[in-house]
Amino acid sequence: MAAPRPQTPAVAAANTLVENRSGVRSMEASSIADTLLRAPVPVRRAALKTLDAVDLTHVLAEVERETGSLYGLWADTPSGFIEDVLGESIWSKQREIVDAVPKHTRVMVPAGFGVGKTYIAGRLCAWAGATNPVGTMLVSTTATRFRQVRNQLWPHIRKTISRAGLPGFCDEVQWKMPDQWNNDVRVAYGFTAQAHDEASMQGIHGNPKLVIIVDEAGGIARSIGAGTNNLLTGDARMLAIGNPPTDDPRSWFEVMCEEGDDPDEPGTVTIPIATLDSPAITGERVPYCLDCPPAVARHSLAIHLPAQDWVDRTIREYGEDHPYVIAKVHAKFPKGGGGKVIPTTWVEDAKDNEDPTGPGWVRLCDLGLDGEKATHTVKRGAWVRLGVDVVEHRHHSSGMANDNQVKVAKKILEEVKAAERLAKALGSTAKVHVKIDKNGLGHGAVGMLEVWGQNGRHHSEVFGVMVSESPDRDDPGAPMRPYRKRDEMWLATRQLLQPDPATGTGRLRLRVDREAAIQLTTPNLGNNAGGYAVVESKKQMQARGMKSPDRAEAILLAIYEPNPRRRGIIA
Repeated sequence: MAAPRPQTPAVAAANTLVENRSGVRSMEASSIADTLLRAPVPVRRAALKTLDAVDLTHVLAEVERETGSLYGLWADTPSGFIEDVLGESIWSKQREIVDAVPKHTRVMVPAGFGVGKTYIAGRLCAWAGATNPVGTMLVSTTATRFRQVRNQLWPHIRKTISRAGLPGFCDEVQWKMPDQWNNDVRVAYGFTAQAHDEASMQGIHGNPKLVIIVDEAGGIARSIGAGTNNLLTGDARMLAIGNPPTDDPRSWFEVMCEEGDDPDEPGTVTIPIATLDSPAITGERVPYCLDCPPAVARHSLAIHLPAQDWVDRTIREYGEDHPYVIAKVHAKFPKGGGGKVIPTTWVEDAKDNEDPTGPGWVRLCDLGLDGEKATHTVKRGAWVRLGVDVVEHRHHSSGMANDNQVKVAKKILEEVKAAERLAKALGSTAKVHVKIDKNGLGHGAVGMLEVWGQNGRHHSEVFGVMVSESPDRDDPGAPMRPYRKRDEMWLATRQLLQPDPATGTGRLRLRVDREAAIQLTTPNLGNNAGGYAVVESKKQMQARGMKSPDRAEAILLAIYEPNPRRRGIIA
């Protein structure tokens, strides 16, 4: 086990004071403290490095007497607190962001992928809580969903406070410190507000000072975002940081970022931090990483940041004009929602949806099936549609592996039998439905599987699907009417993935690989002359350099259920 990292001189001196409050205050320490508090930040930080441990202890005692906090010297320099007190390394853009918070009411940060946005939010919370007298500052942290607050932001906060030896203690989403009477006072906490529930933003501002940290700000509902304006009165500040949303034109985050670019709104500033700003790409000289445990070999901070290879791969996979690239590489807001059939965030949310637990739910790996290692849960008795309920990518192949219909049919038969074993283990009474695109080799494979079913080689129901046919279902009053069956399948999956305004989540959990997820978000959505919704064709996609979405359309087939009347079944 690695030894704990030594505390910084500032924290060690502060802890000495906590353990022994009877230290003698000298006139010299008082004078030094007063001079440092008035000095410009660079001069102050340079002077602090010249003090030995004993002198620093006495100076911090005087600082606490004058400011009410052991760390009052860093109240106007979050970056200095992160480096001097926490003993961690940050780079230029991160430094610019945190140091803007004391100077502006609102700091809006549209961020690219992997640039340390949640890291910075966590360290800012530690700064605000530690540099102010107990009971005078409240740090309120929020995000789109509570699990983001609990599982992403607060682990950073707990780690920072514990490792640096800051006062107080943290539970799952709360930081408390003892006041002068030894009462535990809440310094920071995490919460999430339901969309459209403006009342949830009331009652937060009960302290002289307030810092609101909005992580994953791109997903914050307009009503909730607008509610923060009622809180930003007096000595209140807000940091809102997150990826620009790819599917929400004129979101609260986008509007506020535009306000930050307006010179007539000096209280709001926007500081974009694109993936292309990463020191691993720009070559910016950065310090050694001080966040990793001491046992880890010394290395540059840039190792933890995205490199050009990630950017090149992302652009190659999605295309330069894809909303994902615009948002996550360039930290810009896609205009018009990107015009995609299925927005990227819907797929990401479906992949992140937590598995239900409790009576009636079972992990696939616990069913006793040979070779089954999947850990997601499925409801007992659920229909098996080679992926219904949880859509999971099982197999893909191309080229010589699919050079004739017999090979294709045999591979499908293997998966059919596996699906039947799964259905039996779940206690499902419904037949497995197998839906196959009848174009090309699929036509012959359908015929062979139907014959094998009649001969007892499997007991599933096989459907051949012609995606070029007219849709099974057409509602003249629907806002999007599909032109062909392929359009119908894409729109049906879109509807299942679309977040419910009440819960913020769609109705699917996706367990698919990276390429399948990308393909689901690749096709554009348009309309033909008759006003029908039309999904971009494979030929059109290939013309702009994108791959055929074969894996995505296999997922659509798993979800799609042919019209019962067309199957010869009475509904």
